[in-house]
Amino acid sequence: MSRPDVSDERRPQIIDAAVRVFIRTGFRKATMPDVAREAGLSVGGMYWYFKGKDEIIAAILERAFGEDFSALVELLEAGAPAAERLRVFVDGYVASFAERQWMHAISIDFYGEAAHDEKVQAVILRYLARYRQALAALIGQGIQAGEFRPVDPVAATNALLGMEEGLSLLLAVDPQGTRWRESFLLGCELVIAGLRAPAESLRDHTDGTNPRIA
Repeated sequence: MSRPDVSDERRPQIIDAAVRVFIRTGFRKATMPDVAREAGLSVGGMYWYFKGKDEIIAAILERAFGEDFSALVELLEAGAPAAERLRVFVDGYVASFAERQWMHAISIDFYGEAAHDEKVQAVILRYLARYRQALAALIGQGIQAGEFRPVDPVAATNALLGMEEGLSLLLAVDPQGTRWRESFLLGCELVIAGLRAPAESLRDHTDGTNPRIA
């Protein structure tokens, strides 16, 4: 039996089906046969495209955050000050956040499952490692340029990532009280302000410039 064509259309259809199943039943209870039925495939046909739920998680994360990550990588090559580039990334992340509201409940499931499933944990760790590496590199550029304080770039990155993930958790349980956008923007602004070296902060106050990109 020859392997069917893994087309650009079929994989997104399976991912869509998996998202519906995960939202409906929860990640833990969902099975590969459940996803196969939702996608209109046989169980055997399903395994031509994804070998397990961990591979589907990776595909869902890539769909949800791949564009943000690509934008972050591009910012590493830009010539603007690091604070400006961090703000550009934050603004872009906020702008795309509303488009992936479907991801919120699934993310909580993924993180809960990662606590006791090594395969799920490994997928999420790979995803986090990419973001941590890129953000830490950007913060490191600011440190090398004398724009930021000589802090641990990874610790600063974890502060940003932890704020985003923590606010997403609050949003899942208290959507009315969290005010995600306002809280995330304020938190990022405070972190960036705290990163700035004292001399750079003094210059901004004395000459009236505002490094924020419109």
